[in-house]
Amino acid sequence: MFSRLLGVSLCIAAACWAQPTATVALSNGIQLRVSAQSSTGDLGGLKTEMAPASGSSFYRIYRDETGLAVFAYELKVERSADGEQFRVSALPAEQDFAAKYPNADGGKPTPTLSAVLQSPLLDSGGKFSIGVPTNPGLQMTLTDVVSVQMNPRGESAESGLQGSAQIRFAALAVRSGGRLLSSGAAGAIVTGRYAMFYVPGRGGFFFSTELVDRRPFLHAGVVDGKKLTFTIDNEAYDCESEAQILTKAQRDQIWVYHDPNYKPGGNWTKSDASDDSHDQFFTAASDSLSWWLP
Repeated sequence: MFSRLLGVSLCIAAACWAQPTATVALSNGIQLRVSAQSSTGDLGGLKTEMAPASGSSFYRIYRDETGLAVFAYELKVERSADGEQFRVSALPAEQDFAAKYPNADGGKPTPTLSAVLQSPLLDSGGKFSIGVPTNPGLQMTLTDVVSVQMNPRGESAESGLQGSAQIRFAALAVRSGGRLLSSGAAGAIVTGRYAMFYVPGRGGFFFSTELVDRRPFLHAGVVDGKKLTFTIDNEAYDCESEAQILTKAQRDQIWVYHDPNYKPGGNWTKSDASDDSHDQFFTAASDSLSWWLP
């Protein structure tokens, strides 16, 4: 379906019909959104997917109706040292991608970018557009638009998912064994269909209001208003939010998954972008677990 011979065009803030987006919001105020946009108003049966590549990058994968990958590239986000600007890079998906997804395109090399594309430094709200090559017979122009927004701490990041957003962490305080683990996230609010927090030395904790088949989620969390409690790996955790945690219920059980080996990379998850000396606790929310879990 996709031509391996077409060049990839680059444009900034291209105007197209809106298409489904992938969005993640972090407790340091950063919201990253990737939107597939088509000149015809639809994707011609294609489906998009985000999958973790490294701590500061993700694989952007296009699949056809049979599930085969017809195009893929690596999307990387970096913050400037002062934390006020961002640079977005689109890189070819090469050996690491092929090793991770050996049968993505039925055993053939997955089509990808022919060269690295890189944005200038972007201010908050800036957009970077990546042209995706399509078969000329489709008679459409397909573009990924990447936008990065820095919201003031204490202000909720709009994820565009008001209808499905179900979990909210507002200045989440996390304690275990009487020890406060979350001092770095004071004042931060994230809301989404899925939520998570990262604790240095303990890994990532992921939450869903519905059963998740891809990972061994446990129905182990109890939410009562602003409080969340759960026990996992024989460790009890007490979490308290400044706002009601479940947006559609006062009290309920939720699903919990712990990945002790999860560790973010790069500086875009950090409250202080110039601090490379240690990991930092953070919370995040998204419309898809694929931002964090393969």
